[in-house]
Amino acid sequence: MPKKPAREHLPGNDGRWFLELVGVVEPSLESTDTYATLEGLVPPPAPDDTSTLSAAATAAAVNGGLQTESGPNGELSPFGGGTQVPSGRARRRWPWLVSATLIAVLVALGAYGAYVLPRSVAAEADELAAEYRVALTNLRNELPATQLALAAITDTVTSDDEVAEVPAAIARLNTVSGLTTSQATIPLPETLPLISAAPLEALGPTRSTMTILGASGRDLAARLGLGYTYRTTMESLFAVNALPTSASDTAITEMSLALATDLADTGRLVAELPPDAGFVVVREGAVAASQRYATWQIEYLEALRAGDSSRASELIAERGAALAALNEILSDAMIAMRLALDPIIVELAGETEAAIGLIPG
Repeated sequence: MPKKPAREHLPGNDGRWFLELVGVVEPSLESTDTYATLEGLVPPPAPDDTSTLSAAATAAAVNGGLQTESGPNGELSPFGGGTQVPSGRARRRWPWLVSATLIAVLVALGAYGAYVLPRSVAAEADELAAEYRVALTNLRNELPATQLALAAITDTVTSDDEVAEVPAAIARLNTVSGLTTSQATIPLPETLPLISAAPLEALGPTRSTMTILGASGRDLAARLGLGYTYRTTMESLFAVNALPTSASDTAITEMSLALATDLADTGRLVAELPPDAGFVVVREGAVAASQRYATWQIEYLEALRAGDSSRASELIAERGAALAALNEILSDAMIAMRLALDPIIVELAGETEAAIGLIPG
């Protein structure tokens, strides 16, 4: 049979304890005996600090001036002062920590945006709604003064002071109407992607209504201004009223200069009358009277120089009749204007009040 290889004895199991028991070999020292032996030894001298530092410096120079220490897993660390190189497990855990942190930050930002940004859009919508409400309220509050201005223009018995206040009322109406239109046409604020713009879009019907109401207010102001122009212009035509049936040569010369100046002013004012469908008859009557005024002056001055009082009286009567006819035409046009614009003012007031009530928020 083949011989089995001899097995190695495990440390401490080599059979020495049996040999010591039968006295073949000297017994080994016990732990207490070993300790007593160590106490009897003379300790070596303490190391020299200078040699130690020199050896450390030499080692540092050999290693490129870097101190190396062993990490917990035996890795060498190039960091002084006991710094340890992260273990493999720590290095593998670091990217996951960064990713988790970034994800947490993004989630927090998303939650913040989902909570704050929609409320910011709603706040902007509320602010715009408040501005629209103010604009429409200003337009509505101006309409009573507009009615008074219409009455002052169209009523022939109104005083000059009442008529003089009309331009300011027309200017205010035009201003508030223009602001109403301009605010409604300013583009709405843009919202970020994925953020609902519903609060801003809800203002769309109000903006459309404001555009219409503002345009109506400006058109109303323009028509009032037209009526004011015709009212004051017609009163300024044919300004010379003191017309004698007889006069001296000096008075006739002075009358000639006054009539010539009045004729030039009348012709200019008539030419500046703005064309309008509601005042076509008035403008045509003013043009015809102005043309007749040029020849009328010549006939009247000749009658004065000839001392023909009867002819002078006829010419003065003719001029008076022409002025009365113009005033009649103007009065009819003003009545028609009053009947047309008064319902528009009332309707505009009602529509403005309804628009204010329908503003979201």
